[in-house]
Amino acid sequence: MLIPLLMRLVPQVLALPLALVLLGATVPGSARTLHEDFAYPSSTEKHYEGDDCEFPGTPRRTGVCRKAAECRRGTGPNAVHCEFSVHDAVVCCPTSDGVGTNRFMAGIAKQECDGFQSRSGSLADHIAGNRNRVALDEFPFMGHLNYGGDSSDVDCGAALISKRFLLTAAHCVKSFKPVSVTLGAVDKNDDGASQYLIKQIHVHERYKKKQNDLAVIELQQDVMFDAHQSPICLNNDLQDIDPAVNLTVMGWGLDGSGSRTNYLFKATVNRVNLEQCRAMFNAVMLPFPTGDKIMCAIGEKSKVNDEYTDTCQGDSGGPLIMSVREKFYLVGVVAFGATCGGSTPGVYTRVSHYIDWIEQKVWGGRIL
Repeated sequence: MLIPLLMRLVPQVLALPLALVLLGATVPGSARTLHEDFAYPSSTEKHYEGDDCEFPGTPRRTGVCRKAAECRRGTGPNAVHCEFSVHDAVVCCPTSDGVGTNRFMAGIAKQECDGFQSRSGSLADHIAGNRNRVALDEFPFMGHLNYGGDSSDVDCGAALISKRFLLTAAHCVKSFKPVSVTLGAVDKNDDGASQYLIKQIHVHERYKKKQNDLAVIELQQDVMFDAHQSPICLNNDLQDIDPAVNLTVMGWGLDGSGSRTNYLFKATVNRVNLEQCRAMFNAVMLPFPTGDKIMCAIGEKSKVNDEYTDTCQGDSGGPLIMSVREKFYLVGVVAFGATCGGSTPGVYTRVSHYIDWIEQKVWGGRIL
């Protein structure tokens, strides 16, 4: 009896839409999922999560392959799918508007940024090739991670990106666990700065050594925004930043001579071509990650001590920022480097390549 029954069912199964069979969508019509609106490209080229992708037609529109659950913008009747990630559907998540790269695309992070008060001044007045002490309230998004016990001498920075979340490097929270975050301080001995206990740490699921070196820190309570503590906008432009644009990096790290400091310092750096940076690391026999989810930057050579402006031990997790239309934007997170003050650039995790992941961790309940 079973075989005749199956023979009768086969034609019915074959008559189902191909997309429905491939996705295993067995839910009734009233329980639609994100998967039902996918379109499948005719191209034989395969794209996987994290790969660049394109939408058909003109003008040219580009995107990055992301999980469908993390990118509602990538679903709908004109959606383009990428290869599945285990059992999760992956779609081409748009990153441009068809005219040019849309740095301020209307995602959740953009909506949040719109509500942030304009605070930034010009970053061009920093003295290239030197470090400068940060003034109180100059960068109110800057946080310092506090570790307990034997790891109390560990220094790492973080950037406040919402009322309860900060962004830092995964290697700052993987081996040693911070217990609190200090905000509103430019001197580690400032007893008047605000401290917030950490509730949970979200390390990027694919973090491994120098790959995907990113983590989100969740606080136990909301931060009350004021002149001393307020968030920074997230840069979501996948285009490379012009090397002529001044970027600012900050931290409590060691100086070129290896001396520790209690003060927060800032410095001006500029982007270095990724292939050039990779070649410089190879020249000194140091490993360098593959892919373009990182960026390199370095400052000019100092006329005083022949050191290049760069990050050092203790600056990890800190922000690399730029100023756009009177607002600060978080461009990168300090990841690693070669030698302090040397001619090899510092390496940063590119925030723009992780926008969907960050949005999911920070504003997970608000998918557009």
